[in-house]
Amino acid sequence: MSRLQTRWSAVVAVAVVLLCAAAARAGAEESATEVHFFAADTTQAGVISLFFFGAQGAPVQFYERIGDTLVALGTTSSATDPTEMKDAVNWRCDRRVRKFSATSTLAGGTLALGAYSVRTPSCATRFELGVPRRVMPGAVGRIRVIDRWGNGGATPQVCIAPPHVKRTCEKVRLRRAISVATLRFRAGTSGRWHVELRFRGHRLRRSVAVGAGVGATAPPPTVLTTGDSSMQGIDSFLADELGDGANVESDVRPGTGIAKPLGPWADLARTQTGRFHQTATVVSLGVVDGFPLRARDATTQACCGAGWIAEYARRVRAMMKTYRRRGAARVLWLTLPVPRGPRELTDAVNRSVVQAAAGLDGVTVLRMDEFFTPDGFRQEMPYRGRSVSVREEDGIHLNIAGTAIAAKIVAAALRKHLPKASPKVGASSADVG
Repeated sequence: MSRLQTRWSAVVAVAVVLLCAAAARAGAEESATEVHFFAADTTQAGVISLFFFGAQGAPVQFYERIGDTLVALGTTSSATDPTEMKDAVNWRCDRRVRKFSATSTLAGGTLALGAYSVRTPSCATRFELGVPRRVMPGAVGRIRVIDRWGNGGATPQVCIAPPHVKRTCEKVRLRRAISVATLRFRAGTSGRWHVELRFRGHRLRRSVAVGAGVGATAPPPTVLTTGDSSMQGIDSFLADELGDGANVESDVRPGTGIAKPLGPWADLARTQTGRFHQTATVVSLGVVDGFPLRARDATTQACCGAGWIAEYARRVRAMMKTYRRRGAARVLWLTLPVPRGPRELTDAVNRSVVQAAAGLDGVTVLRMDEFFTPDGFRQEMPYRGRSVSVREEDGIHLNIAGTAIAAKIVAAALRKHLPKASPKVGASSADVG
């Protein structure tokens, strides 16, 4: 089985059953229509890839809906599942909510349909501004402008302000596919030099200490957002909610799980923590975790009984302890909203998470199941005086409105615990305005 098949196979097992139920009831019709599982993947910075399941080798036509217009993106086919349109479109600053659909005519004339919406990060986090932490008076300093999306085709402006001197600004042209540019400046006077990158109303600031004994500004805390596809969308909204109060690093792994065979989570928490040294971690995980677990006593526990819950909770608790960084960081773990259809897996995962966090300092469980689905699945919910649709068509994931609401809940919880940036000698600032 290929890496892509492994990544999505469990998602298909859960989602296709739910999505095709209505079509199955209409199976007696000579020309049937089926709703198939369809996903837009934004885990690779700067691009969106599309995945359509169940085409069985038939050509799949992919579209993006822009307003009332369907824009054809192309047609592809694949002998294996899913049918992928890799790098279908780039992220955009001016159109962050993206709506996609796909159609395929299967053998026998059945029309297969799919639709999915996704929201990409804002341009506030598009660029990285690399500056030296310290430069000796009279020396040449180098400023690197990095397009984290990797797309190029942008012209940010970089402004440099020496102490007590009017700033000078210069446009940096990054042609298509060019993602790095370097500027140079001569540090003529001692003091704190300020460097600012401006792009489409967003600003990114750094400072450079020129000369001995000159302090700079400490960076904001790092928040790691991670999990499976249930975190996708929440991460980008959270970056907007926190603004310059935190640097949000996203590491989302769609189609993975703690119980899923060959999943990365046994070691991934340690790898992430060693890389990011985060102040807080936000996790949403478990959508496809209905696999048997091998317990420490060598018994195999099938989902979703008491033995399975105990073993799942043990693994979650180990991850929580890793993310806590020996008390130096906070952990916010999101429970899963109740899906349309069978809820046994979701209930078991949620019970495991609550059990895992019991008595563990620095860990907070945010009960998304109680907020979005207090009495079971619902497509719409009252929110600030209005009825709002909060679920995708698959009946599993939160839609764009749902992820925005979830991000507000997470941001409110994080603000209670995140430290504020403060002056620190020898460090460079990382303020995003």
